[in-house]
Amino acid sequence: MIPNLDRLAGIGSTAELRVGKLLAQAELPEPATCLYSVHLPVHEYKRMSEVDFLVVWDDAVLVVEVKGGRLGRHGGMWTVTDRYGEMTEKREGPFEQARSAMFALESRLQGRLPALDVAFGYLVVTPDQELGDDFEWEPQQHAGVRSMSVTGIEKALEETRRFWKKKVGRPVRGGAYRDLLRVLRPDFDRVPTLRTSVVGLENEYVRLADRQYDLLLGAERNPRILCIGGAGSGKTLLAAETARRAARQGHRVMLTCRSEPLVTALRDQLRGTDVMFVPFDAALDSDPVDVLVVDEAQDILNVESLLQLDALIVGGWSSGRWRAFCDPNNQANVDGTFDRGCFDELAALSSVVELPFNCRNTATVVHQTQTVTAADLGVARAGEGPPVEYKRCPDRSAAALALDAQLKRLRREDVDMADVAVVTMCDQASDSTATATKAYRDGRLVAAAGGIGPAVSAARLVTAAEIKGLEAAHVCVVDVDDTHDPLSKARLYVAMTRPRISLWLAVSDRAWRQIAEGPAPGGPN
Repeated sequence: MIPNLDRLAGIGSTAELRVGKLLAQAELPEPATCLYSVHLPVHEYKRMSEVDFLVVWDDAVLVVEVKGGRLGRHGGMWTVTDRYGEMTEKREGPFEQARSAMFALESRLQGRLPALDVAFGYLVVTPDQELGDDFEWEPQQHAGVRSMSVTGIEKALEETRRFWKKKVGRPVRGGAYRDLLRVLRPDFDRVPTLRTSVVGLENEYVRLADRQYDLLLGAERNPRILCIGGAGSGKTLLAAETARRAARQGHRVMLTCRSEPLVTALRDQLRGTDVMFVPFDAALDSDPVDVLVVDEAQDILNVESLLQLDALIVGGWSSGRWRAFCDPNNQANVDGTFDRGCFDELAALSSVVELPFNCRNTATVVHQTQTVTAADLGVARAGEGPPVEYKRCPDRSAAALALDAQLKRLRREDVDMADVAVVTMCDQASDSTATATKAYRDGRLVAAAGGIGPAVSAARLVTAAEIKGLEAAHVCVVDVDDTHDPLSKARLYVAMTRPRISLWLAVSDRAWRQIAEGPAPGGPN
């Protein structure tokens, strides 16, 4: 069952939940998979969202339409009466809905897989009643109350599969199971977002880019994976999802990184799972785990750290199961120590996956970050956004006034201050120009060393190290004094790649001139 059965609990349809539980227990001829569109946005894939369940075999694809309540048909109109006695009336009945969804799906798949030769069909399931004989459907196209058991749903599916294969009028070639799942799984098997700065979005799901999804599928087969990608490529989201799926399979899983704020955000995101979330320094005292997931791995790719972590993995780095996610070029040494030799050693032990797309930042932010830091952020997929704004500030006083003005402007535009992060290039937030602002004195801007979560409705002041791996809707960058120094440039890269929507920077006279001159040779390190 894709997604896993535990995601069915939040759906509103009792009928779909009942059928989903039966389908999850059904034993069908291998190979077979059932896909469920519980989180498929109607506005995004209208024709796909009409599919309740989709059963995929090697030689057949079956659309399953579920209709709970009491069904009736009078004068060409269908009625559905729910458990509260509420009646709704529709001209299109469940069989026509299933039929149109089947044809749309067949057309889409034939376009993606021209050599596809399988049977397409549909089955309408009415868990609350039996439907009598009717010219609109054959008995093999309907399953009612008598099929509401594991053996009953197995029998109904197998009879329906044989019915639609026979209707083709010739033997189908089949052999399409792997190709069908490759095309269909990304549409159904979506991943929860990591919008750590916004409350209540745990149920928002996203469709991954093809390379991101290939990594998840690879994690099901490969014991050791090294994932490489720039900021915004989805490394943290994928780290969390690989950990979630490994724990669901019964493995003892630990997810670790150097950043305590990131560990806190991930723990909140995956609350209710069996994944252990431990900052790197504390992880070293833990017992070995079956699967180790390391996010922001460039921070701990050095001989000492790798030797310490080796004891945490059953089988060690060479023979154990692990997933490491890192940006070895642009974020190395911002918060930790990076050794290229250690990176190469891990790469030799693992399957290496590169993520070519930036899925967080707008094209405008990607272009400006590349212009200022010479970093390769990959291809932007988030579309255009508002222009990146630079404010030239000759001294700290001017920078504080400029930041106050920008925060006030965001408030006038009805931006929730909890969606704003102010990132300082200083070592400590307490040394930042931002502490001299009126917003800081009035509590509309607060230091957030413990993370950038939504504890208060105020903008958060963080260092580049503290926000690395996280994001915010709107980012203001301050204390930008040097864009050519390698460490300063790496911090600036981190800061500039955090926003999902808008980016604003207060820069000194020297930094202004350096930006005009272009990045120093070599790019971030």
